[in-house]
Amino acid sequence: MVIAAPPVVNQPVTHLSDLRVLHEGEERWGELLTKDGRNRALLITAAPDAPPDPHIHPDFNEFWIMLDGETEYQIGQYEPFKAKWGDVVIAPCGFRHDIRSTGRGPWNMRLVVGPQWSNHDIKGIEPSKLYPMPDADPPNLIHTSYEKMLERHGTATNWGEEVVLDQRNRVNFIHSLPGASNNPHWHPDFDEWWVVLKGELEWHVGKKEPFRAGSGDVVFVEKGYRHEIITVSDESAVRLAVTNRAGIHIFDGEEPAPKE
Repeated sequence: MVIAAPPVVNQPVTHLSDLRVLHEGEERWGELLTKDGRNRALLITAAPDAPPDPHIHPDFNEFWIMLDGETEYQIGQYEPFKAKWGDVVIAPCGFRHDIRSTGRGPWNMRLVVGPQWSNHDIKGIEPSKLYPMPDADPPNLIHTSYEKMLERHGTATNWGEEVVLDQRNRVNFIHSLPGASNNPHWHPDFDEWWVVLKGELEWHVGKKEPFRAGSGDVVFVEKGYRHEIITVSDESAVRLAVTNRAGIHIFDGEEPAPKE
């Protein structure tokens, strides 16, 4: 299949497989997928050994969701670590971060999430001494491992845990069993979006036609639309849900959604 045009920002579902076809043969590319009023989410790739660009953001936390290959991060005064599929990495504001493409496949792919005014103008100074990463629990770990999250909670039940919680965002890591549904709801004051990391999920948004999303796909729902999410795969599913910090939910039976 040939994809004729790049995705539209904030389209209901962006399939990662379509982007792979669209950019086949390109070493380096990027696609802006969502703009929710707080963030822009840009999917970027880097070929193995692409040159790094260390820098600092003095006024916001930046985070990444890893979607292919392997990428090495050195953040603040901490020792370098490698991140891969499904991992969430945070550079707190004021922390210099050096990102290196270490995977040997065609692409090392990450979804970078930050405000629209993000730039790389402040370079910072390389730390003279590096320290081990502190042993702590989510949220807001510099490196949240996808595999360790599944080990932490198991795969026998439905569960969720916050992995990012700051002034702009709340990001929940959600595991759902086959046939499971969320508690349908809508949001009055923010758009919500998700990254699917495992399995297949079906979204029912207002009165629109349902659609499905699988591993690596990005889903966007505008504020004011009731949405239900059902796990339709034979295996369990994992998704990251991105909301604002307050995360106000209006559930069925409380107040009807204003949009259909």
